[in-house]
Amino acid sequence: MKNSNLYFDTAATTPIDSEVIQLINKINIENFGNPSSIHSIGQKSHNIIERSRLSISNILNCKASEIIFTSGGSESNNIVLKGILSKGDHLITSTYEHPSILNLAEQMLENEIEVTFVKPNKSGIIDEDKIESAIKQNTKLISIMYVNNELGTINPIQTIGDIAHKHNILFHSDAVQFIGKEKLDIDNLKVDFLSMCAHKFYGPKGVGGLYCKNGIRFKPLIDGGGQESGLRAGTENISSIAGMCKALEIANDNYKSIKEKILKLEKHFIDLLEHSNIDYRINGVDRLTGIMNITFFGVEGHNLLMNLDMEGIAISYGSACSSGSTNAPQALIETGMPENEARCSVRISIGKMIVENDINRLFISIENIINRIQKK
Repeated sequence: MKNSNLYFDTAATTPIDSEVIQLINKINIENFGNPSSIHSIGQKSHNIIERSRLSISNILNCKASEIIFTSGGSESNNIVLKGILSKGDHLITSTYEHPSILNLAEQMLENEIEVTFVKPNKSGIIDEDKIESAIKQNTKLISIMYVNNELGTINPIQTIGDIAHKHNILFHSDAVQFIGKEKLDIDNLKVDFLSMCAHKFYGPKGVGGLYCKNGIRFKPLIDGGGQESGLRAGTENISSIAGMCKALEIANDNYKSIKEKILKLEKHFIDLLEHSNIDYRINGVDRLTGIMNITFFGVEGHNLLMNLDMEGIAISYGSACSSGSTNAPQALIETGMPENEARCSVRISIGKMIVENDINRLFISIENIINRIQKK
């Protein structure tokens, strides 16, 4: 009997929770009205959006008026950078951000916007001192991701936020990998903008959000109608917004038990590696539970990924946004890791649907593949 597929790539995307699917299907059938319409059918749709906005704001400890619904993390990131920065401004960001930040920052250099790219340290963390030393008189925005998507390392966002506010600089964080996995209190973070994405916490794809602190105005990325308080035009995706809200509610209600389960599974996997003959290293410190970037010395990461895929096991080489690239994962290179070691690294991310037997199967497959490759 063929083994079922195993999915260890939840840092790229997660399966949609069954309760979320049921809610989305129900709303798609029963609540098709345009939420901008003033008749009762339209207002029922409008109420679903506003209830979702209120629930999400309560979970994140911010005001409902500060939540803007978008198509996901990439759009949210673009809204901030394009809406805030203009000619002559200075942006501080890091060299291992998501491409929606990095690629846009590179383009901004061509539009006479200054950009300082700060490298992570060898542990995969952005040093707050480097951020502060990069500040100039014209620094308008600091944008640093909460959790790096390749390493899983958690950056000192609260401290960076304190630095930004001390210098009266706007602060944005891409929190796509963090929200839904840990408790987050926006009020304590000193952020002005925060990006989020539903499909990272068992919600639907194509929907996300942006926290924007009240009182901050920016040029909308999309012109059109007056949806989202005039900040994001376009008819809202009602069922997906409700699905995002439901997924976040489930994550918030169960985060302690899920975290404990995933931490136990992660420790079990590391214990299996520790008692084997596999030459490995786990990269990064202060990691988010469930994301492991591991170097298996002497084995190309892409080769390991392909062999595991043939056995029905999905892991990642680099991040999903690398679009199938076989180049060495950039985040690892930015930490100063030699390219030959970076090329031997993979990302394994553990979701809430994984059980101990799945971890055992993953380990046995990795051990067998490495032994087979090294005997050649």
